[in-house]
Order: sequence, then structure tokens, then C-alpha cells
Amino acid sequence: MLSFLNDVEKAYESKVAAQELLASYAKFKHVVPSKAEEKRIGREFEAVSGYSLYQAVQAAKGMGKGMVSLGK
Repeated sequence: MLSFLNDVEKAYESKVAAQELLASYAKFKHVVPSKAEEKRIGREFEAVSGYSLYQAVQAAKGMGKGMVSLGK
């Protein structure tokens, strides 16, 4: 689970491979299969870090290949 959150941080602070982010998201979903629990963790993470799990995953899905960078 931490590797997924670290990959989201990388996407905002520098860049991360889209495939790497999606792979860590798949592992995260094995640990947290509930959509409600995923959203709760996402809200808590965003409140602390300012980084959106949803936006990072959507960007990675949209790219498919390459590097994701959501830096502000």
C-alpha cells in the first residue's frame, strides 16, 4: 500500500512510469478492495499531502505508457 502512495507522491514531485503507478495501484486494490475505503484513504492522503490518488490514477490510465508528471 505504501508503494502506491509513494508512486503518487513521485507523480506530483517528479515523474513516475505510468505502468509502475498502475501496477502499484493494482496491489493497493488487493489490500483495499472496498471503493469506500479507497476513497477514505484518498481523502486522508490528500488532506495531508495535497496529492489526489484519483487524479494520479486517471492520468496513468489515460497515458498507458510513458511517464506521469502532475507537478504543480
